Formats: sequence, C-alpha cells, structure tokens
Amino acid sequence: MKRRLALLCAAALSACSLLRGVADFREPSVSFKDASLSDVSLAGATVNLTLTVNNPNSQGISLAETDYKLSVAGKQLVAGKPAAGLRIPAGGTSEVVLPAQVRFADVGDSIAAVLRQEQLPYRAEGHIGVSTPIGVLPLGFSKEGMLPLPRIPSLKLEPPRIAELSLTHATLDVPLTLLNPNSQGISLAETDYKLSVAGKQLVAGKPAVGLRIPAGGTSEVVLPAQVRLADVGDSIAAVPCLGHPLFPWSSVRCPIPFRLVSSPACGSRPCASSA
Repeated sequence: MKRRLALLCAAALSACSLLRGVADFREPSVSFKDASLSDVSLAGATVNLTLTVNNPNSQGISLAETDYKLSVAGKQLVAGKPAAGLRIPAGGTSEVVLPAQVRFADVGDSIAAVLRQEQLPYRAEGHIGVSTPIGVLPLGFSKEGMLPLPRIPSLKLEPPRIAELSLTHATLDVPLTLLNPNSQGISLAETDYKLSVAGKQLVAGKPAVGLRIPAGGTSEVVLPAQVRLADVGDSIAAVPCLGHPLFPWSSVRCPIPFRLVSSPACGSRPCASSA
C-alpha cells in the first residue's frame, strides 16, 4: 500500500513538473537568413536556404520535421533534407540549412540562356517543426528574393605544341588557362572540343578532369589531339611550325582553327574564351 502511494506521489510530481514546463514554455521563432549556391557545376547546383531558429526557453529543443517548397524562376525544385539531429540550445540560436537541387536546363529555354544571367528570382515557403513539451510545433516561413549566380570563368587559349612526333603521327597539346573570378573554387568536370589543322579535323583526346580552380585564381588544363600526318596532305608543313625542336622554323606560330563546341564545365557557366 505504501509503495503504491509512493508511486502515485511520484507520478503527481512528474505531472506537475510537466505542466509547469508547459506553462512556462515560450514559442521559438524562425527568421530567414539567406539563399546561396553550393556544389556548382555546368549542369546545376544546390540551393541552400538558411534559417535562424531562436529558442527563448530554459531547455533545449530539437528539429523534428521540415516541409517546404522552393521555386527558382518559377520552376519548383526537388527539396532535400537538412542534417539530422539538429539541436537548438536553451536560450540560444541555431541555423537550419534546407537544401534543394536546381538543374539549369529546367529553369530556362536553355542552359546557356540561364547562365548568361547574373541572378534568378526565387520563392521559398513552408515550415520547420521543433520538438517541445507540448509536441511538435510548426514554425512557418516565406521569402522571395534574387539568387546570385557565379560569374563566368574566362578561358585563354595558348599556342599549341607538339608533345609527341613520329613519321606517321603527332600528338598536339593545346594549353588552356582558366581564370576563376568567383569567391569560391570550381572544378573542371568535362570537356567537349574540336581541333583542326589545315582544315582537317583531328581526333580529340580526353584531358584529366577534377582539376580544381581556386577562388580568384588560375589553373591550366591541356587538351590533347591526335593527327595523322598523311591526313594534312600538302599542308603537312603546318604541323612542324607548332614549336617542335626538330624543326629549324619551330619558332614560327602557325594558325590553327580551334573551336570549343561545349566549353569546359569549369563552373556554373561555360567558360568565356579570351583567346
């Protein structure tokens, strides 16, 4: 009997403590901080919505759920999930980052048309839910603004050179210097190009990808191409003038028609040639 009475008293005290916590609980607030891009490539990027959650209570709370929509240039994006286990400390604030994936081809007539713009309009709305003594409490938000796009990296074509030479074939290297004017680094993802000598299109190779171009810095990538000397016919003299030490006139720079069909994917936009 005494044990049962003790259990009832403990339960009553616990209930009183819970009710006191509920009575003293103050609703947290959420504010919109900014929208930014990360993981930028030629095809798309991750749009990160950053919210600031303020917890005025004497006990910590945790992020329980998210439900939001994000549209860029009128096109709704695929929403992601924030990092799990986020805690908002007692009397403190924490940032909640809501990611969404954008494909540039989906928000304009073409990738090129989108990437020529400096910014795109966006609209974000929804709520985040936080765990509280009274259950999961939804905190709504809504925001419209302009999403800044990275600036176009520049590309400079350097004079081609012969890397390897035999009686029948030559390997040409075309150095490209990439300048990144942005405040974040970008990576070279892929290349698609054509090279011709004396009007004859060569077999293009594949340069190494994954090259990192630092913020505000430059990097060089070499575009290789194979040429059969017989294919250039009477214009075979055009090949030696690229700078091979076997030829006395190697200092003569010969014109080689060069065209980037699709620029290196060295950032959020095609690189702009300055050659």
